[in-house]
Amino acid sequence: MKASSRVLTCAFALAAFPALSQEVPNRLPNFNGGQRVPGTVNVQTTVSLSVPVEAGKETGEQIKAAQKGFYLMAGGQCDLILQTLAESCQITNLTSSADLNRGSRNDIIVRGTVSMAVKLKDSAQKP
Repeated sequence: MKASSRVLTCAFALAAFPALSQEVPNRLPNFNGGQRVPGTVNVQTTVSLSVPVEAGKETGEQIKAAQKGFYLMAGGQCDLILQTLAESCQITNLTSSADLNRGSRNDIIVRGTVSMAVKLKDSAQKP
């Protein structure tokens, strides 16, 4: 009985090798319904914000304030791009997470990614 289960296990393992050697399809999400916005390039920026926790204040309110600061920074990314290299910019996706770190240094960390569809300026228009 032991020998037959070992043989069967080896047979299943050997049968799996061809499947493992096949190319895995790219499963990265496309946030524009499978379509790239015509005439634009995709720009992705990662933003991270760390705020110290103030003793005596409601932690939940401090987390909300840190998240608001993150969203203000994220929303300003298109403004920065418009000032430098783009004639139009649209946020297509936004992710964020907030963590409360306790220890020697209590702080709130909010981080996330901003994805934008950007239409670049002509080279003659660039500053």
